[in-house]
Amino acid sequence: MADEGPEKLEALRQEVRAWLKENLPEGWGSPGYVAPERGSKEAHDLGKAWQKKLCEAGYTGFGIPTEYGGIERSRAEIAVIREEMLRTGTPPPAASLGPMIVIPTLLRYGNDEQKKRFIPKILSGEESWCECFSEPDAGSDLANIQKTGVRDGDEWVVNGQSVWTSGSKFADWGVVPVKTDPNAPRHRNLSYFVFDCTSPGFEVRPLKQMTGDAEFSETFFDNMRIPHENMVGEEGQGWYVAMATLEAERGGGIQFVAPSRRIEPTTLGGVDIYVELAKNTKRRGMTVWDDPLFRQRIAQFAIENEAMRHSRERMRVKAMKRQLTGNEQSIGSIFSREKNQRQANMVAEIMGANIQFMRGDPRALDDGSWTYTFLRTRGNTIETGTTEILRGIIAERMLGLPRSRG
Repeated sequence: MADEGPEKLEALRQEVRAWLKENLPEGWGSPGYVAPERGSKEAHDLGKAWQKKLCEAGYTGFGIPTEYGGIERSRAEIAVIREEMLRTGTPPPAASLGPMIVIPTLLRYGNDEQKKRFIPKILSGEESWCECFSEPDAGSDLANIQKTGVRDGDEWVVNGQSVWTSGSKFADWGVVPVKTDPNAPRHRNLSYFVFDCTSPGFEVRPLKQMTGDAEFSETFFDNMRIPHENMVGEEGQGWYVAMATLEAERGGGIQFVAPSRRIEPTTLGGVDIYVELAKNTKRRGMTVWDDPLFRQRIAQFAIENEAMRHSRERMRVKAMKRQLTGNEQSIGSIFSREKNQRQANMVAEIMGANIQFMRGDPRALDDGSWTYTFLRTRGNTIETGTTEILRGIIAERMLGLPRSRG
């Protein structure tokens, strides 16, 4: 819009609200609605369908060149759309790995053909992605990857194993760094590929978590062939391409993901759900909300969520300008993950013994969603690089301290 006055933006806000009312799944957000289990086929299909609707309505793809399927919107318009999505609490996008990590990686290192082939289908929800980085003996130490790729004509024959692979059960495509030159020094011996998950030799074995879900998997490459044209960047450049992916995963790719309460703070500084829980939980003749210490803790989370929201908005703007934000993302990632665990711990204190009742138990509050969140957040400080690794990055790259790792 050329005119971004209050009237135009308010008209857009009402347009988005009306669209959400018309297009959200029936019963979504109501007390009786039970969302599909995270990591299930039903949740995946719901997320893909939602991504498709967002794309068709022009509510996603911001900051991406139009030749690759992006949408031109002003910062004010984007802010309005995101606010309404978060206010309503829209479904989490099943294909979020594609917009969050693959699109930024391709925009930075992919060739024109790769961008035109993959980005539009990511935005439309037609294709979902997985990320095959961690290995049994190389979790946060990406430079120690043991998966190998041997050139055979116009193809690479890949062998090895990944673990804790996100989104692989139903993924159409994946990204993987492999060792293509065993004689080259670290950081120069890897190459980065996109691959078709239906390729012969690729196997997925789901891993059941303590939440009861199988959100992650073990993935195996057994003489799987990847066309050379699927290499992203140059041969031997895989370490740097993978670093771009991790930078995106830790926050730099958030601008390309459809807004979701699972990914970003919600209304009232992200604490409305905790306020409601505290007001509805009684102890010794009073509600938890009547306790000033709990009110103070919830207020502190509101402050922290608001600070995080502004920080993410700053990183989003930088990322749209293709400015590197890796150090800021490391700080934000540590803060966000540890805050998630502190919030979950507070919920456990509010609920007391009721936190032990899981999904399917008739005694569980909100069908065990609080218990699920408490258990799920235990992994927040491990996944996508441990907080110890991130603190090392901050110490070395921002503060100039000597390396603390071998």
